[in-house]
Amino acid sequence: MWLVVALTGVLAAGAAGVTIGRTGATRSAALAKVAAPVTARELFAGLPDRLSPPATPTALPDDRAVGRGALLYQINDPDALDMTGALPRWPMYLVTASGEQFSVGLADIVRASQALSPDGRWFAQRRDEQWWIRDLTGTAERAVPPGYELRQWSTDGRSLLLGQPSGADEAYAAFTLPGGEVRPLALRGTSGRKMLAFIGGRELATVEVKVGLNASPRRQLTIAIQDVNGGSARSVSLDTTHQVGPGDIRNAFAPLVRGGGDPPTAWALVTPQEDVPAGKPAGKPTVPPMTLVGVDLRSGLSAGRIDLVVVRGGKAETFLGLAGTEVILQDLAVGAGELVAVNPVTGTRRVLSSLPHRTRVILPGG
Repeated sequence: MWLVVALTGVLAAGAAGVTIGRTGATRSAALAKVAAPVTARELFAGLPDRLSPPATPTALPDDRAVGRGALLYQINDPDALDMTGALPRWPMYLVTASGEQFSVGLADIVRASQALSPDGRWFAQRRDEQWWIRDLTGTAERAVPPGYELRQWSTDGRSLLLGQPSGADEAYAAFTLPGGEVRPLALRGTSGRKMLAFIGGRELATVEVKVGLNASPRRQLTIAIQDVNGGSARSVSLDTTHQVGPGDIRNAFAPLVRGGGDPPTAWALVTPQEDVPAGKPAGKPTVPPMTLVGVDLRSGLSAGRIDLVVVRGGKAETFLGLAGTEVILQDLAVGAGELVAVNPVTGTRRVLSSLPHRTRVILPGG
């Protein structure tokens, strides 16, 4: 699951071509105020103790507000795989900050076609080879011009970074909300760099991705932060050796690192490099301890560290993303799991909701 989330950057997928019914024009109790910034606690406050699909799913209505989105999720059924090579598609559900659930079509795990803005206000969905951005706190919908792909939400939720392939690189544009204006940017995308954060719609943080047979984990990541209008550039470093002792950022082909949150931060998965002592007999392989280390993308200072639970009674923790000042993990188990928010400064964990087995969660801004 970590590889799917971190290496492919998948948001959600495959809702195009699905017929969705509409509900009556009733006022939602989840109508949200949009003036003030939304915290992670506010977004997740309405999550049920156990998240499960409704017995009779209701389609997301287009004639009334439903309130900010807390997350998207689907339950993957391995029995749906077939031998034809076609990607299986499973129902995707939107959960609002008040706990309402709505069906938003089918999705596979490869093609990005659904996403939520970091503040939960905007729901992006790809339909008929074009992206549409819906205001969940109202009924307005904005169309992204054909030919553009969604690359990154701004950390404040007020714009989107769009990409348009152009030769060997990519032309960037900003899609501002709520108006939906498209503004070409001076900065262009190049191959070999992974996007981490679109900071306030003004700066883009990226990190170099090395691929190939000789690629190896790195002790330090240098994160480039560039002005999208072609102004000055700066950089911050995520040095694992100063935070968790000698360690490497995994994996060798693409650093397992994500960015976002408020204030904007970047987090990388680190594991110490432990050599097997000479003469020690080969035994059952063990899972090395893993730690998340973070850096504040504005100040360059440490954002904290989180030691992940790798093996504990059949459980393991995986990094899902960021919400406000908190890091969101999925605590997995054989038959169930939990969605967990962690304060990166204190390390305090709080359970947001229990999850059915094989649940895939897509966070706002993810």
